[in-house]
Amino acid sequence: MIKTKPFFRIINELCEELNIKQTWLSYEWIDKLEKDGKTHFIIGNHLDINSANSYQIAKDKYATYAVLSSNNIPMIEHNMIFSPYSRSHYYKEEFIKRAKELLRQYNNKIVIKANDSYEGKDVYICESDEQIDNLVNRLFDENKNTLSACPYIDIKYEYRCIFLDGEVIYIYKKRKPYVTGNGKSTLGDLINKKYADYSFEYFDSLNLKSIPSLGEEITISWKHNLNNGAEPIVVSQESDPMYNEVKKLATDAAKAIGISFASVDISQTEDFKHMVMEINGSVCMNKFSDLVDGGYEIAKDIFRRAILKMFEK
Repeated sequence: MIKTKPFFRIINELCEELNIKQTWLSYEWIDKLEKDGKTHFIIGNHLDINSANSYQIAKDKYATYAVLSSNNIPMIEHNMIFSPYSRSHYYKEEFIKRAKELLRQYNNKIVIKANDSYEGKDVYICESDEQIDNLVNRLFDENKNTLSACPYIDIKYEYRCIFLDGEVIYIYKKRKPYVTGNGKSTLGDLINKKYADYSFEYFDSLNLKSIPSLGEEITISWKHNLNNGAEPIVVSQESDPMYNEVKKLATDAAKAIGISFASVDISQTEDFKHMVMEINGSVCMNKFSDLVDGGYEIAKDIFRRAILKMFEK
């Protein structure tokens, strides 16, 4: 079985090193792992280590918000919008009306996203009633069952905390895509040169024909996804004064939903307030492995610990 993404190479290497038998099943969707009379499965990049309920909570953005809020853990506000196709006893219009109320409450800018979104997919900014109507109906036509409407928050950094068996074992943060001016090139040329291999949403307010001054840094997108050009920054307790606060918040959040292995995303605003953004029950470190010096070995060590813990069950 040959798969090229770092995750699959790491799992193959770990199985060989740890004397774990691998068998690919269901058209290579399921990876069956056997060791010492025990059997576990990896489906996609989800290890067989979390309970079904904790994984389902993490998979649903609004469910995560509901559970964390009930435990007084700060998380960006989420408001549910149900699809009339799958939840006919709910009235879509009521929830769209609520989204439009939020739009005015939060300075005419909100985020609407599919509750099962990942890697920044199906996540959009809305700045008018018309955009809300069009987006909600389009996402429902694309078979998205539930959406969340959230206030748009200007996030400086997004911290990703890897949680395993009761503790955060690794943290890095992400900076939004940006370019640095040289006093000669247009903003559009700077973007095309630095991000030729990426496709992402620019800020509408950008003037691509402008020429940034020498050393001027311009943020060009609002998302922190590594697949869309964000920059990973390795942090430690010594290098980042927010490290302990972020670590505690991520630990409290993961414990609140009862999950064993997850990544917890924490937002940091310009005034250093921290809130949970989401929890991911399928830990993905593919782009991190490619972008960070030594990232592949860091990811491999994390998955080694997770697999060993999985076989303790």
